[in-house]
Amino acid sequence: MGENEPNSKASYDSSSLLDEESVALGSLLSGGISRQYAESGSSSSTQNVPLQDEAIEVGVDNTDKRIYGAVALGDHKTLFNLLNSCTTEVHPIDIKGNTALHFAVASACSTGDRDDSLYRCIDVLMSCEQMKVNMPNKKGYTAIGDALNELHKECVEHMLRHPSAKRLYLDYYPGDREFTVKEIIMETYPDLKPLLKEWTKEDLDLSEGKMKRLAALQHGKYDNFIETLDSNNPNPWYDEPYHSSLLEIACQMKNCKQFVTHLLENGADPNIKNRVTGMPLLHATARSGNLELLELLLNKDPIDVNVKDSEDRTILHWWARVSEKNPNDMETLKSCFKLLRDKSLFENGSIEEKDISGNTPFSIAVAREHRDRIILMLDVVESDTEYDHVCLTLESASKSLLEAILYYCIDSSNEPRDSEQFKVTLNFNALIKMMYFAADSVHKEILKHPVMSIFLNLLWKKLKMLFFLNVALYVTFLLSLTTYILFSEFCNIQNNGDVANNTNGFLSDNDSKVTCGMSDERRYNISQGLWYALMILLGLLSLRELGQLIAYRKEYIMSQENWLELLLLVVTFTSCSGVVDSSEGNRHLFAIAILLGWFELVLILGRLPQLSVQIEMFKKVSLTFLEFMAGYIVLILAFAFSFYILFEENAEVGDAALFSNPLISILKIIVMFAGEFEASSLPFDTLPGTSHVIFLLFVFFVAIVLLNLLQGLAVGDTRKVREDAETLSLVARIRLITYIFDVYIELPYFIKRHLAYEYANYELFPKKEKIIGPSLQSIVNEKLERNKKEKTIDNVENWKLFTEKLSTLESDSKETRQMLKKILTHLNIPEP
Repeated sequence: MGENEPNSKASYDSSSLLDEESVALGSLLSGGISRQYAESGSSSSTQNVPLQDEAIEVGVDNTDKRIYGAVALGDHKTLFNLLNSCTTEVHPIDIKGNTALHFAVASACSTGDRDDSLYRCIDVLMSCEQMKVNMPNKKGYTAIGDALNELHKECVEHMLRHPSAKRLYLDYYPGDREFTVKEIIMETYPDLKPLLKEWTKEDLDLSEGKMKRLAALQHGKYDNFIETLDSNNPNPWYDEPYHSSLLEIACQMKNCKQFVTHLLENGADPNIKNRVTGMPLLHATARSGNLELLELLLNKDPIDVNVKDSEDRTILHWWARVSEKNPNDMETLKSCFKLLRDKSLFENGSIEEKDISGNTPFSIAVAREHRDRIILMLDVVESDTEYDHVCLTLESASKSLLEAILYYCIDSSNEPRDSEQFKVTLNFNALIKMMYFAADSVHKEILKHPVMSIFLNLLWKKLKMLFFLNVALYVTFLLSLTTYILFSEFCNIQNNGDVANNTNGFLSDNDSKVTCGMSDERRYNISQGLWYALMILLGLLSLRELGQLIAYRKEYIMSQENWLELLLLVVTFTSCSGVVDSSEGNRHLFAIAILLGWFELVLILGRLPQLSVQIEMFKKVSLTFLEFMAGYIVLILAFAFSFYILFEENAEVGDAALFSNPLISILKIIVMFAGEFEASSLPFDTLPGTSHVIFLLFVFFVAIVLLNLLQGLAVGDTRKVREDAETLSLVARIRLITYIFDVYIELPYFIKRHLAYEYANYELFPKKEKIIGPSLQSIVNEKLERNKKEKTIDNVENWKLFTEKLSTLESDSKETRQMLKKILTHLNIPEP
């Protein structure tokens, strides 16, 4: 410290004390405190005074105001005299829980404090025995925690070098950080390690009452802890420097499970919140990484898993974000997740519940790339809103993370890979949701991932029976419909009108003519058989569509293909049931039914991966033509109406007039657009000149420019589809599997269990089942390599922590060194 820096109360002249008016004026100039400080004769009751857009809770006099005024001015001498004149505790706090020391540290971090005036104020505040230097604000940060959070090394170092630094409690978890202040300083500023002093535990022999309980906890003396526990107050509160209850302290310490268990058994409330920060015990325990204690708390019956902290975060937010510090943490996290699931935490869409910053547990897990927890949360996704949130979040994920998630969805046993007992396990729930996501997202390339390919092949192998049964049903219906229509029409042609076409397809019993080379009886029997078969198949298809409508409702109605199927069913029933009494009307309906039926078959077969590329080309080019022609329909109409005026009476082909009315003109122009001009049939001499010019304009703009433009677009679309042929084929397979799987879900259990997987991990034995050998083998090898790399990284981290612990030992005895060498030899770790 400098020569004039105050270290004791006697180092200041009390005559330098500023009056309230000067403090207020200086505060206004510094922009820190309102002129309310300048008001004399203020009320003795508690009031709020603005401080940098915050309010100060002041006590019965104006001392608190003047303290903040002196800090704002950087007047350390005035501050010292104010503190020296106080007869009570000095801890004025604002509405965010910040003390004067918080304010001084924040000012020093934000302004840089070139003249060291704020640092001198910090020294004065830390030297004051009445100042609670370890008081956290409502965000959970003490003054030094704030400086560390701002990455202001100079301020942190200055506080650590202060003679009163021994009062600083550095073994607490600041804010949302998962490491203590001491651990963060050691990691962020290694050169400050010599300044970090070991916290002096409470004296076990000298402590009395509740302090003796805390001392027993700190020293790990369980017997003493039991003896000193007060049944009337099993969870006492500790003020400076801990600002926590006994249960909170125990839950954030290592190896304290038996202490926590004893506290809970003796009436300590697991649902408590910190009096200062408002953080629930569950959240604080998860933050400290004591996952074993978190599991213990979740097993308590009265625990409230829906409790939220000041940031509106549930325990699931913390579960999704905490780091794994120990080898068994992953298994403990899984157990905690199971407990949360058993307590029905996920019934209300908890994975998509937002905190005050808009983060959800799932988005936190994705941002921190916790692949194991992503998969666990994928297992509980059920509602459409949860699935939409999952897809939206995964859209922003990197390709490497998505691939890692897929690798985490497959696991293998420890048996030799050429053994019949070698087992591969697939996480069915996670993979099915990743499959749905990939098909509809920008990350379609992950469909080519080996894990996804294996999964799709296995699904198709199990579910294809349902698809082919559906195809067989429809093909049978279509053949029956086609045979019935063609048979009826063929016989009607042979009759040459002698036998009227019955509306229901049956002949009259009194008809004795022989038609189509058959007697009336034989024809009647065939027609009747075809009609009954068609009606039965029509009924089965109608039941299928009704079941889909009941099961999917909105999704069914929004599907264009379903509307096509419904139209086919209606037209078929209308034409074959005798509703229409006209032979000509029936022929219209027959033609429409034939077209719709075979067109629907094209779409059904297009779901097959082998035909998906061709169907996708057809759809893509058709859609491009329709979208493009929508802008040129006016041009087509212009030429159609012009040709109608020019050639209304004289243009003929055979006995047909080409432009006899506007509708026929539009139809003919569309045909001419395809290249069928029939120019020799056009009477140009009727209106010479005008007719020639308009026709040439039509040839140039429509036949040459527009037609070639559309052909170019078709070529481009086709090339693009071919480039993405593999992805499109996989997407087609997923859509087909999705369609079949949705049907499978609605089936009765006795049928379902013989067709596909249950909602669980699916086990495969590659050697026994002889499935996808090389591909599956390569996936397992890749997964083992990844696990090996991750284990190596974990070993490096563990070795780093181990060496850090060793470096803290300051014993030079031979006995200690020999013991350490034995430990290293036993762990097969070379000496550093």
